[in-house]
Amino acid sequence: MDSIIYATGPLGAFAGTFYTIGGIQAIGLVGLVYVFAHRDQTMRSRLGLVIASAFLCLAGIVFTIVTFANLATQTQNATALLKTKTIAMDNCGEGSTCTRYLLEMTAGSKSYAFTVVERAYNAAREGSCYQVTYYPTQGLFATDYGSDQYVATSYVTRIVQARSDDCQP
Repeated sequence: MDSIIYATGPLGAFAGTFYTIGGIQAIGLVGLVYVFAHRDQTMRSRLGLVIASAFLCLAGIVFTIVTFANLATQTQNATALLKTKTIAMDNCGEGSTCTRYLLEMTAGSKSYAFTVVERAYNAAREGSCYQVTYYPTQGLFATDYGSDQYVATSYVTRIVQARSDDCQP
């Protein structure tokens, strides 16, 4: 019997992206407000702050467009065997580290690397077969960065334990 080990809506899968976009937009808008509130600055420093703030606001708009383009794509499904679970420690700057939980799966000759939340990582078991629903990672001009043989994404919306017969060795 199939059992769900992780499920979220599309907005949940993109939550981190929306927080990042909001932070970029907030910094840009605060910079613009600061320029107009503090007129005692030199014209050169005010102009520099306007350019930097406008750049951040524009970057936030571009990231928003790319994110909604990703949301507009169809989800894809992969039924694959979980080979390894990996906890990756990344440098987040200022001496701090961030933790990523990776599920590395295979289906025939195709490999997958799914970045998931901790509770999905903890619920998954190596050697088990899972059906994963995900949004493929897309760029601004490319439709898919994944190749025919490898897919890596963090936009996972659902993981369901499948029958072991569904996974090919």
